[in-house]
Amino acid sequence: MSEATEAIVETLPETKISVEVVSPTKKKIVAEIPAERIAAKLKEAYGELQRDAVLPGFRKGRAPQRLLEKRFGGDLKNTVKGQLVSEAYEKAVEESKLDTIGEPEVDMAKIELPDSGPLTINIQVEVTPEFELPALDGIEVKKPRLEANQDRLNLAIENLRRHFGNWRDTASGATAEDVVVGDVKVQDPDNNILTEQPNVQLSVKPGSIMGVKFDDLGEKLTGAVPGATIVLEGIVPEDHVQEGLRGKKLTITVAVKSVKNMHLPEANEDFAKMLGFDSLAELNKDLTDRLVVQLEQETKGAMAQQIYRHLLSSTQLELPPNTSQRQMLNVLRRRATEMMQKGVAEADIAQHIDELRISSAQQAAADLKLFFIMSKLAKQFEIDVSESEVNGRIAAIALQYGRRPEKLRTQFEQQGQLEQLFLQIRDGKVVDKLLETAKVTEVDEKTLAEEFKNMAPLTGVGPNVQGISATNTK
Repeated sequence: MSEATEAIVETLPETKISVEVVSPTKKKIVAEIPAERIAAKLKEAYGELQRDAVLPGFRKGRAPQRLLEKRFGGDLKNTVKGQLVSEAYEKAVEESKLDTIGEPEVDMAKIELPDSGPLTINIQVEVTPEFELPALDGIEVKKPRLEANQDRLNLAIENLRRHFGNWRDTASGATAEDVVVGDVKVQDPDNNILTEQPNVQLSVKPGSIMGVKFDDLGEKLTGAVPGATIVLEGIVPEDHVQEGLRGKKLTITVAVKSVKNMHLPEANEDFAKMLGFDSLAELNKDLTDRLVVQLEQETKGAMAQQIYRHLLSSTQLELPPNTSQRQMLNVLRRRATEMMQKGVAEADIAQHIDELRISSAQQAAADLKLFFIMSKLAKQFEIDVSESEVNGRIAAIALQYGRRPEKLRTQFEQQGQLEQLFLQIRDGKVVDKLLETAKVTEVDEKTLAEEFKNMAPLTGVGPNVQGISATNTK
């Protein structure tokens, strides 16, 4: 907008804004834009077009407005409509101090610039729900005693051996330690083939195929040999990503092509030297030191889980429906980040994500609720996260994976995980603050595991929410 036009606009009647409550999480903005402002916006748009447009028979900047209206009028009015809606929305947000979430809802096709008189625009937008925080002092938390004992060291060595193991074909029947490779065919109740996938790797344990969970998959695959055919039948869950398949009974046929057994290297002096250690004893010491750090993180994670459970069960708030739907698509991202930080193999991450997809709706709701709670707590405690803290966390992950920090940061940015990393750090600081006034009791890990075994798991630590609003995440 030119300085002259800005000066004119300043003297025009103001757009009238009113905000109505549609629900606790949605508000309706009604904007009445005066005819004078519409005319000024159209005049400005035609002026800019006239300066730049080139029509046959006219020099640049000399084409008459009536010809411009005839050729470009429709597109130009759509542009002006968009500008008027944007300006009205920004004015409403600023004046009413709306804590908006996501994109505003407005039916542009129903908006017509009037020949005379004002223009009324209706815009609906989801907002951060208002709610009361529960009592925060004296939250009861049980701190598990986790020890870096020989059993855990043995497991760490076993995991290290598996990391450097390699799969070899075996003629023996498949066991729980094996992988079955086969061609998978999926059919609907009318025997129509929905999909065929060659060379699918299936672990001999409970798992999912096509988003259908099979608790008996391990049993079905046990003993399988090349040439065998395994037939599975299952019902597609109601929250499956493909809406058309929900509730349908699928027949899944696995034509076994091979069975692979993992060959593990021996945990001996040569193995230790291959990893860059002078001796097996030095390797064991390094693993023990790493275990101590890992168990400290797991202890804090177990305590954080209890804090989150308390906040979820003690806080009443209504979730924005549109945001909740979008959140379902974000649930898997943080789980992948968390598993990556724990050193889980990519194949195992993929399999775990497939299982998580089944319960994504419930997890999304819990994540979103926790997001709003933790954001309000962070604001109340005046907690923020610096760029150096984010870079420090990235550097720690990069060191674990033997990656360059700057490349890992670029990867996180491209995959939309950088904001999630910010939330992880922020929420960790909020939990630390709550633990300062918590009633902490130390217990052995078996006691805590027994107490929590019948509770629905919170898969991960903290909410997985991205792109909600700048005010909540910065």
